[in-house]
Amino acid sequence: PKAGVKSTGGLEAYEEFGKHVFWGKNAAPYLVKHGLKPDALKDGSWVKTSADAVADAVFDWAVDNGASVSCHWFQPQGASGVRHGQTGQVHDMMLKFDKDMKIKKDFKGKVLINGETDGSSYP
Repeated sequence: PKAGVKSTGGLEAYEEFGKHVFWGKNAAPYLVKHGLKPDALKDGSWVKTSADAVADAVFDWAVDNGASVSCHWFQPQGASGVRHGQTGQVHDMMLKFDKDMKIKKDFKGKVLINGETDGSSYP
């Protein structure tokens, strides 16, 4: 290595990289559990045909990884030329209480595929 440049010494430090990404081998067992093919996410048509089933799979995976909220992170396109380079986040609970105060799942496909091209919920 060049003087003053440190080596990572290999990729061992990155073995956990991607562990918390819902894709590939992480997603496959959850997708199958909800009646989808293990590679269902590779075909973008799931957004129109299977969004609720994918949301159920994501929910189970998220809960298994300790989550209770989802985050809709976005980068407004800045059509008005004002917001370039800024980002925003909307955090939504994935659980709710029913009338008897029992916890219920509250995560649907429409939340999972929510788009926001104009940044209308941007603070």
